[in-house]
Amino acid sequence: MLVCESRKGTPCGILNMSHSDKNPLVTLHDSRGRIVFAQPLVFHSAAEVLYSQPWEWVGTEEEQTRIRDAFQKVLFDRESITIRAKFIFQGEPTLYECHAVPVDTNEVTVMTTSIPIYEEDEDMGLTPRELECLRQLISGSQTSEIATNMGVKSTTVNTYKQRLKDKIGVDSLAGLIAWGCKHLRS
Repeated sequence: MLVCESRKGTPCGILNMSHSDKNPLVTLHDSRGRIVFAQPLVFHSAAEVLYSQPWEWVGTEEEQTRIRDAFQKVLFDRESITIRAKFIFQGEPTLYECHAVPVDTNEVTVMTTSIPIYEEDEDMGLTPRELECLRQLISGSQTSEIATNMGVKSTTVNTYKQRLKDKIGVDSLAGLIAWGCKHLRS
């Protein structure tokens, strides 16, 4: 079993921090979707989180089904996926953007990185695929790399870049990357 501990052996649930772009919630899942590792735990103890499934932390059956379906897509189709879901931590719903990728080990099959979306208006109506493209752009990836990572053609990535520029209101790739750095990493 994997253990959830923070620096110097302090249990994760005791740390006083919050999830953010720079401090995302990282979870590792087994083939049944059960959480076998989570860090940092801000709202709950390891005992509450370990071996639970992500769809147990949402409020509606519709969201449970959507998350379960997304997990199965990553698990069986071996494709990365990005979704948004409202997770309920300590009775409060918080919107998170979750990026799940397949992992090839015996115990872990899916890794998810989740960041809270506190101001939904700031996303400018961007789709999850556009956000994924933008995140890869600001991390320095080239069009061909992004296309490979997203499982699409380079022309599709160019379409995403043009839509991003139109929605954000910039006319250059440099402007797009600058906007992304300011709004997605701050």
